[in-house]
Amino acid sequence: MPIHPTTLIHPSLQLPPDLEIGPYSVVDEGIKLGNGVRIGPFCHLYPGVRLGDGVSLSDGVVLGNTPQDLKYRGEKTLVEIGSGTVLREYVTVNRGTAATGKTSIGSNCLIMAYTHVAHDCSIGDNVIIANGVQMGGHVSIGSASVISGMTGIHQFTTIGPGVFVGGGLRVDKDIPPFSKAMGEPLAWAGVNEIGLEKMGFGDKERKELKEFYRRINGVGSESVAKEFADHHALMVIFREFYGKSSRGLVGRRESPH
Repeated sequence: MPIHPTTLIHPSLQLPPDLEIGPYSVVDEGIKLGNGVRIGPFCHLYPGVRLGDGVSLSDGVVLGNTPQDLKYRGEKTLVEIGSGTVLREYVTVNRGTAATGKTSIGSNCLIMAYTHVAHDCSIGDNVIIANGVQMGGHVSIGSASVISGMTGIHQFTTIGPGVFVGGGLRVDKDIPPFSKAMGEPLAWAGVNEIGLEKMGFGDKERKELKEFYRRINGVGSESVAKEFADHHALMVIFREFYGKSSRGLVGRRESPH
């Protein structure tokens, strides 16, 4: 698919030779596009968008519109999307505010239809976000995580890497790395071994991680986490997570009496 003649492209842009753009899309000034980018019909890219190589946008994707945040004062900020990421139909990604300067999505992610990524969100590499997920501002999602469809994520929530979140849920607490979170209200549901495997960790780390979560017993004791991190191969991941965590950790569901 070449650049369709109905597309509106700002004349100041330097376009890669293999760019594909569908009908009735708008590509504004101040945008950088990598090689092999495909932009579907009826998309709108506002100033400050940065797309890596091989990014694919399906119909109606809107990137870089102003934050839905009353503190925003028109400052120039960015949306950055890493190489190989796919955004399906009608995904919206607002640009950042002065707080962080950008909204970012990593490489090789799949963001499914009707998802909203709000201002100042940060999404790692190899993340899958299913249909209709809605995020508040400043949400952080670690690499190799999976968020199931129709889930809402409260602003400033931190989701660690390798996490699995069930569908149709409300996420209003931070979720530790390599956890599963399910149920209403949301509760910790064990270690996500698939997430560990995706990030290249083996049996040894899996056993130690299970012991770590057994010790904190779903309470989320930071002191236990620091003790664990001091000697564990996953210490960098856990230190980064606890450095960002601010909303309290999702707990283990109490057994009914």
